[in-house]
Amino acid sequence: MDMYLIRHGQSTSNRGDESNIDFPPLTELGHKQARLAGEAIKNINPVKIYCSPMLRAIQTAKKIGDQVKLVPHVIVELHEGSETYSLPTAKRMDGLTRSEILEFCPNAVLGENVTEEGWRSQEAHTKEEGIRLIQRNMEKVMGFLLENHYKQNDNVAIITHGRSGSILISTILGMPPDRDYARFGQNNCGISLIRISSEMTRLVFLNRTDHLPTEYVT
Repeated sequence: MDMYLIRHGQSTSNRGDESNIDFPPLTELGHKQARLAGEAIKNINPVKIYCSPMLRAIQTAKKIGDQVKLVPHVIVELHEGSETYSLPTAKRMDGLTRSEILEFCPNAVLGENVTEEGWRSQEAHTKEEGIRLIQRNMEKVMGFLLENHYKQNDNVAIITHGRSGSILISTILGMPPDRDYARFGQNNCGISLIRISSEMTRLVFLNRTDHLPTEYVT
């Protein structure tokens, strides 16, 4: 099984914008990065694209999906951090609602845990709790991927975030997570490949950005 992990494209928050919008969308550059990432993985013929339920990941997955002719499948556990917020009102709520996600990506495949009340069911109150929560979520993600794609030796694309993506790689390799995401850091739309076989689990490459022009690397 080949897992292509792709960090979302540049968001307004990544660019350093100050805004009251707590779900930062992709920038124009972020959309371009996502399109190029989709072109980069087109020839590997992924069977599924999975993404977190956060706006920047959904937008990235949609753009990549347009390139490879696949619809995004949302996995709630791929989300970043332990707290979520609403759209422009900046009012605290439980993540993007089902309707909000489908507004941005009408063909997204959503589980029953994405409702009109949102999707958040867990919360951490300290950074350490948040890291442990992400690790447990990544263990669930790995179990799901192995159950559904290992025997078929599928290629799958997974749209992640900085911290959750690093912890996912750590989890797959049997390593404890670090406090942040310095260990397996990725640029926006950087691509990493993990190959899982009966012989070994191998990090084939980390954070490839050669599909992006130098001026697009953020």
